[in-house]
Amino acid sequence: MKNNLLTIGQMAKLNHTTLATLRLYDDKGLLKPKSVNPLNGYRTYDVCQSAVFHMIQYNKDLGLNLNEIKALLDCSDQAFLVDMYHQKLKDLDQQMKYILWQKEQIRSILDWKDHVCHLPPRGVCTLEYVRKYDVFVKKATRNYFQEDFGSVVYDLAHLKAELRQKGIHGIYFYHAFVTMKLDDFLARRYRAAELGVIIPDKDEATGKIEVQSHSSNMSASVYLDGFDHVPAYLDQLRDTCQQNHYTMLGDVICQIVAILDPCDYRKTSEILRLQIPVQKNADTPSA
Repeated sequence: MKNNLLTIGQMAKLNHTTLATLRLYDDKGLLKPKSVNPLNGYRTYDVCQSAVFHMIQYNKDLGLNLNEIKALLDCSDQAFLVDMYHQKLKDLDQQMKYILWQKEQIRSILDWKDHVCHLPPRGVCTLEYVRKYDVFVKKATRNYFQEDFGSVVYDLAHLKAELRQKGIHGIYFYHAFVTMKLDDFLARRYRAAELGVIIPDKDEATGKIEVQSHSSNMSASVYLDGFDHVPAYLDQLRDTCQQNHYTMLGDVICQIVAILDPCDYRKTSEILRLQIPVQKNADTPSA
């Protein structure tokens, strides 16, 4: 170093950075060397420019990109700096909200995975406590129970896209279900009434879509593999309720519990739950 002057190599070593970084900052106009030799292009820095370099790195750590930092340096105005940092605080608040949402979604997936690993045996009717949840439903445009599972997936894809356009996120196919009216269930008219999805964040959805709440209840339920088997298991569910003298209190829900093949995630292999809210009388024998 002579007269507080540094070569680009010395400047890089002093500030624990690379030649490429200093050249990038020069090209983008963030940190120009004090001089450039016109004969060989060698860059020379003043040692005090290290303070500017560290200001750039510090703002990068705060989340500002190079264009924002250049604007800050070009303006060099306190009011501009304050406005930029206020905006960055707003951006960080939004990022934190999204990160917390991501964490909640991952926890939800892990809870779901644990639930799937402990399902009752397929085809065994049980009484199950169903927690309160919020839903968005649309009238069924076709009778899914008389078609294959592809019809459900097709309409769910449209429904999910519609919700995403309205700013509703975190909707996955294992949040989806098809309903059947109680009268149709009792009369063995197996036809779909509504197609719906569980809304994981009611606050996010409020004002964007019409959200309905399903109250907690005890439900008679049965798990099964494959949508093609739904009619037979509907028979079994109804017969079980009648044999045990359960009072059936509402519509039947056919919920998707899992949709991907556990051995090959590129394939589908659905697990479904048929459920109906019931009241078990005091003298009713256990199922």
